[in-house]
Amino acid sequence: MANMHHESDHAYNTGEPTLDDLLGGLLPGDNIVWVGDQRELHNRIEGSFLMTADGPATLVALNDLPDAKALPGVDLVDGRPGRPHADLLTLEREIIHRGSHPGARIVIRDLDALVRRLGSKGALGFFARTCPRLFDQGAVAYWRASRQGTSSILDGIQRITQCVIDHTSGRLRVVKAEGRLHAVGRIFDVAIGPDGITLDEVRVLGRLADGIRRLRTSRGLTQSEIARLADVSPSAISQVESGQRGLSLDTLLTLGTALNVSIDELIGYQPDPGYILARRDRIPARRGVVPLLDNPEAGLRAYLVTLGAGESGEPHAVHKGAELVLVGTGVVQIVLNEETPVLRAGDALLVTTDAIHGWKNLLPETTRLFWIVRD
Repeated sequence: MANMHHESDHAYNTGEPTLDDLLGGLLPGDNIVWVGDQRELHNRIEGSFLMTADGPATLVALNDLPDAKALPGVDLVDGRPGRPHADLLTLEREIIHRGSHPGARIVIRDLDALVRRLGSKGALGFFARTCPRLFDQGAVAYWRASRQGTSSILDGIQRITQCVIDHTSGRLRVVKAEGRLHAVGRIFDVAIGPDGITLDEVRVLGRLADGIRRLRTSRGLTQSEIARLADVSPSAISQVESGQRGLSLDTLLTLGTALNVSIDELIGYQPDPGYILARRDRIPARRGVVPLLDNPEAGLRAYLVTLGAGESGEPHAVHKGAELVLVGTGVVQIVLNEETPVLRAGDALLVTTDAIHGWKNLLPETTRLFWIVRD
């Protein structure tokens, strides 16, 4: 049976009130990748996170930065070259072991060092093995990264992890926050003040960045193709989607005409997410029923799917109605049109207007899931 540390809908604090307000706290199993270029801000976020732990706290050091030392009451796992956990296979096992303790909090400094030591493929493999294990165990982990050092693996990481937050060039942007749609796409000016981290929302840039990104991906377009339609450079669209700049009214009108959408749709395009996710640790411990598809007239078919270590699969037929996935054992990544939610044993996913295109076992042992479709 899967290791389930938390049986309530309790959320844990980040140690920073402004981040708690933004995210609604931390959920058991959260892996948050912090992509930033300010070491001071990284240190503040990680320090607050570790110092407010109500369980064991661990700092994993992978580089020789001056701040690669443990805080009071925080265990140091030294994975730097020549140190006790320099062998990365041993380090991987140690991280997973520490994540098995109830209430565990872990900071990994950093993904850039993994890329330098293992290359892009090896670093992504390390993350793809470790992140699902920590998620399944209910541990909360912060992974430090920079856009320059991990650009080659960020897309792959975003598909696996629960949260990605970018704090580059003085702005903080919520790229991904599973289960917290209210936070995704929002952009803030960020600074460290005497009372902690301050966030000042840049509403228009945030709405424009999220709207163009969502509209672009829903149409299956690249940034270069959007740039051509808007008559701007691809780098301009990249900066818009990262929240670093806006677009002129004339450019928005040009793009809206090309895509046959209004400016209102460009600024804050919000498609139906197309699925409902029920987490095992967000359901009250008391007995009860969680209605996902409450329709007694719905005709159903059900299938048991078994996947070997690291194996991928897909539905044997395209289905246009509601689909339900229940994970019995293991950790599984579900491939939808755009999103790739990761489910543990006990999690459920109801897909309504989206479609399931495949599934992948993220663990090195056999996984079983149930696929149920409405006729």
